[in-house]
Amino acid sequence: MERKFIAKKIHHDRKVYFMKKLTLPVTSGMRFDIWLKRSRENSSPLLQFSAGGEIIYAIKKAADYHQYFTYTHYSDQQLTIEWDEDAADISLFYYWLPETLAQEGVTFLISDTHTLYPVGRSKMVDWYSKESLRPTLHFSPFINWMNDPNGLCKIDETYHLFYQYHPHSTEWGPMHWGHAASEDLYHWRHYPVFLQPEQNLEALGATGGAFSGTAFQERDGKLRFWFTERLPAYDLYKGYREVQKCATPGPWLDKVESVKQVLSELPAGVGCDFRDPKVWFDGERNHYFMLLGASVDGDPAALLFTSADSDEWTFDHVLWRADSHFREHGGRCVECPDFFSINGKWVLIIGIVGYTEPQTGRHNLLYAQIGDFNSGRFTPDDKPLQTLDFGTDFYALQTFRDGQQILGFAWLYNWASKKSAASVYSGEMSLPRRFMLNNHGALCMQPLLPPEACVRQRTDHYQACQNGLLHLSVDRQQSFSLKLTGKDISRLLLTLNGETGEQAELCYAENWLTLRAEGHDEGQYGAYVEKIETLELFFDAGIVEVFANEGSHCGTRRYFHLSCCNELTLKYNSSAQITTARLTQYRSIWEQ
Repeated sequence: MERKFIAKKIHHDRKVYFMKKLTLPVTSGMRFDIWLKRSRENSSPLLQFSAGGEIIYAIKKAADYHQYFTYTHYSDQQLTIEWDEDAADISLFYYWLPETLAQEGVTFLISDTHTLYPVGRSKMVDWYSKESLRPTLHFSPFINWMNDPNGLCKIDETYHLFYQYHPHSTEWGPMHWGHAASEDLYHWRHYPVFLQPEQNLEALGATGGAFSGTAFQERDGKLRFWFTERLPAYDLYKGYREVQKCATPGPWLDKVESVKQVLSELPAGVGCDFRDPKVWFDGERNHYFMLLGASVDGDPAALLFTSADSDEWTFDHVLWRADSHFREHGGRCVECPDFFSINGKWVLIIGIVGYTEPQTGRHNLLYAQIGDFNSGRFTPDDKPLQTLDFGTDFYALQTFRDGQQILGFAWLYNWASKKSAASVYSGEMSLPRRFMLNNHGALCMQPLLPPEACVRQRTDHYQACQNGLLHLSVDRQQSFSLKLTGKDISRLLLTLNGETGEQAELCYAENWLTLRAEGHDEGQYGAYVEKIETLELFFDAGIVEVFANEGSHCGTRRYFHLSCCNELTLKYNSSAQITTARLTQYRSIWEQ
């Protein structure tokens, strides 16, 4: 598809400005989404579309906050787009054809000097390779801010990932839902923004918007999305109102056809935190269930609601309530609760926002509670809460069912650290994980391995393990995994070395498995592990994900000081027998 770029001068008050100009062939029905605000007074259009020499759509005036505009082109005439770069600030601009969206995704229009240039599916690998801290294997947004995964589902053979998104900045702001699709949970295509706040919150100087939620597919195949709308709010921590809504998508899953409010009344004792619905249908009781995160009289809690028709909801009971210990150490409420059955047991997953573990200083931890769910009541097993990830950069987990498997993603961030380098985006997802119960009744998370199309090279090095030492050069790799298996391992130190002395370490000693980086943590990110039999570490542009003993113990950390690794050093007790030392190096998931 040939495109022409031209910079055209325009004059305002004797000053010379440039109109960015892009001419491209189009197909009737092509759609464009633009978020634009005025950055100075203008007499000419801020942005306009022309065909056949005639202006067919123009944004002549706009506010000094970002507004959403959309245009559909109803002809096959070549289209010219012009944009006054000095008068208009555009935070997000893309186009797509609904009939080819599932194959091609959207094409973004990016500003550069005095031109606009398109970045579609074939150009994604170049775009994603511009930043050294941009991961190769992990999903990240094209631009701007991303947090919680939402609406995870599989429709026919395609997986859909929705996520919390702020299209105007790399900082958290009014929440939208971004959207991407994949056939293998690694190679993604970007879709249009799916959900927007009910009101323009930037215009109101408020926060809020379309918060987290889940997908639900009826027995007849009809798909709906349940989510929380935080109404315009002026305090992040108190006094806001959160209501539950249901969205019905259009036929291409590119836009929402309708949104309706289904629940707003708070049960007694519930504060302003009232969010993140998980909805399912119980065939035995012929009822719908909705689980919501909240607090009850200050204690973080998960609430259960029921409905006969999914429109009218009734509060049933408090399904789970945290011990007072959590409230006493900053726990404000439960967020992103998840609830699913596996191997005859039920698993409740909760995040407790604000909680800081007094012994270690770790905060916003994610927990699992295993038990039984009968007659609408959850009875936990006589076991303490299980910490799901000892690294803490694994939050807002959401799972979904794919046939007999339970799969899920989490947001790979914890609100504490921040990328210091200038970047066009913020936020990443974890690797996709598969969930199961081990022989001890604990929840395990194993990585869903990248497909062979992602593998650049795989080599076995176990024969090179000599006298408790293995040294590997990885040729300045941004993305790789190392899998170890062995017997009688009592001590282990795996060091990842960067180009100029940067390091991160995975240490196993005295039955503690710890991720640490000198100057970036204090060694508090660890877990008690009685013995090590299998260990798998993924490194991806500073992201480290560790899976021990088939996922019985997992740790995730996001390091911003170590963007690539030049060598690996493995030291272990010489009495151990290493039977597998497999290094796998990966190429970008954005490669075609």
